[in-house]
Amino acid sequence: MFTALTALISCLTLIVGSLAAFPDPLALSGDSFFVHDPSLVQRVSDGKYFVFTTHNKGGIITATNLAGPWTSVGSILPNNSTINLAGRDDIWAPDVSLHNGVYYAYYSVSTFGSQESAIGLATSSSMDPGTWTDLGQVFRSTTGDAYNAIDPNLVIDEGGSPVLTFGSFWSDIFQVDLGSNFQSTTSSPVQVSFNSTSPQPEEGSFVWKHGSFYYLFFSSGLCCGFSASSLPPAGNEYKVFVGRSSSAHGPFLDASGRDLRNTGGTLVLASHGNVYAPGGQSIFTDSKSGKDIFVYHYIPVNSPVPYSDTYASLGLNAINWSSGWPVLTSI
Repeated sequence: MFTALTALISCLTLIVGSLAAFPDPLALSGDSFFVHDPSLVQRVSDGKYFVFTTHNKGGIITATNLAGPWTSVGSILPNNSTINLAGRDDIWAPDVSLHNGVYYAYYSVSTFGSQESAIGLATSSSMDPGTWTDLGQVFRSTTGDAYNAIDPNLVIDEGGSPVLTFGSFWSDIFQVDLGSNFQSTTSSPVQVSFNSTSPQPEEGSFVWKHGSFYYLFFSSGLCCGFSASSLPPAGNEYKVFVGRSSSAHGPFLDASGRDLRNTGGTLVLASHGNVYAPGGQSIFTDSKSGKDIFVYHYIPVNSPVPYSDTYASLGLNAINWSSGWPVLTSI
């Protein structure tokens, strides 16, 4: 009896501890809007916040305060991508960053489950709708490749050169080097992260430089298509992991020293409370607070249709780096 009671208390302690390990995202105001694979950028000229999201042809949502109110204002490519592939009218996973006074938006063109995919590039001087110029294809994949050319992320390496990290399932996460024009590739793809557990569920990579390390974040698990009546086994849904390296090219190791190419990864964020299947992550530094902000989407449990992708929402948390690893906190 005592042993069983002790075991039960221990189990409950673990459950409560795991729930308390992740803070709630910042409460946001504004119109209801769909967010998936968000990239959040703060405009240098006026501090305005821009969120870019999957669907709506690269949807653009803006606010003057981080907590909102947020407003949907348009698209990156309202007239579709110039890339001649299926999905050119349904832009996925835009990744936006500022370089040399120009905002670069890398985006994905594909259809669900296909390797006939491409990463494209659009540029703007302001990020406002109607100002984006589509430069077309940067890199693509075809059926039978080891990788799938979606979910792009741009990082500048230790030598000052641009590097594109990408990938989704198949053999997971890869990198290619880019030329100084940010548009041409100058190397073959190199694998930087791999989960050997079928179906190799890694995607949404994002590389962030902090201190002397480059941190590679990725989402792992099932992202979407959930039904409240038939959820996957707990833990099989989206969650976020990380590894780090002194080089933007890796090798990336987790906190236990395991290589991300060998099913490594330190957990950063998982389902808790109203937050289900968080992922599609990115980071930006808020000039108003000086904090690094962790940006992601999640499926709210408490929505008109619980666990439905239709209500995928924007999640924002601050990051505490004091341990040398990213720990999420409240904003």
